[in-house]
Amino acid sequence: MIVYAEYVFLENFIMNYIILSLTSKFGKAIPKRFQIAIASSIGALYAFIIFFPSLHFLFSFIMKIACSMFIIVIAFTPYRFKDFFRLLGIFYLITIIFGGAGFALFYFTNFNGIISNGIFYITNISVKNIILSCGIGYILINFCWGYVQKQLTREKILMKVKIHMNGEVVELIGMVDTGNSLIDPITHYPVMIVEFDAILNLLPEDIHAIFLATRFPNYNEISSSCINASWITRLRIIPYEALGTENGMLVGFKPDGVIIEKDSQIKNINDIIIAIYSKKLSKTGDYRALLHPDLV
Repeated sequence: MIVYAEYVFLENFIMNYIILSLTSKFGKAIPKRFQIAIASSIGALYAFIIFFPSLHFLFSFIMKIACSMFIIVIAFTPYRFKDFFRLLGIFYLITIIFGGAGFALFYFTNFNGIISNGIFYITNISVKNIILSCGIGYILINFCWGYVQKQLTREKILMKVKIHMNGEVVELIGMVDTGNSLIDPITHYPVMIVEFDAILNLLPEDIHAIFLATRFPNYNEISSSCINASWITRLRIIPYEALGTENGMLVGFKPDGVIIEKDSQIKNINDIIIAIYSKKLSKTGDYRALLHPDLV
């Protein structure tokens, strides 16, 4: 059976590019197109090892894992281990689904191919078959991803939260946000993000007035205007990054305590920081706080 090198490269490049693009979509990463193209090319070149018997040791399990890790680094340049392993996991999940779709198509049609060292080579593939295989894989991925998202939504990872401050208590609904990794850089306490309007009763009048005048005041504005000395020691500045926002800052404070209730379970937390967010966290109003995963 003859295997044409240019077909091997093209097939693998197209599949790698699609898989990495979907990894970007579902992993909420924003890479540049040329990064995905370079990573796809590296993955496609890896398949050429079949033509070099002396390099077949690169087909070992460890080397395959290392190659996939290298591809993720090139495509997305994640700066945190958490983001890296999240993208790597999504990459493997999408690859498995695409592989299953490809093998199913191979089984039910008249594709000719060979398997060598765990790599599948198709010799008579057409553009139509590539599109069909990618379409099946894309539908499966969207279905599986949508199902998982629905299940997570049904779980509603929503909890009742009570914030205690100087004898005042505010009750609200918070959602556990796995993407919330904010911590106070001074105390290293986990941060809970809460809507400004939900905690009005906990804030002194001078701080309240500053937030009404400027929806995103900075730490200096608040600390210089704060009359209550006890509040100055509670104030914190929380750095954060989000889509479209780099080097952002949230003003926060140390409450007397927080109680989190879920069904019959109650958890009292003292080591926590409340970050004040000036906008709405939920369009539907289902929750008014984002809980750090470590809190639950």
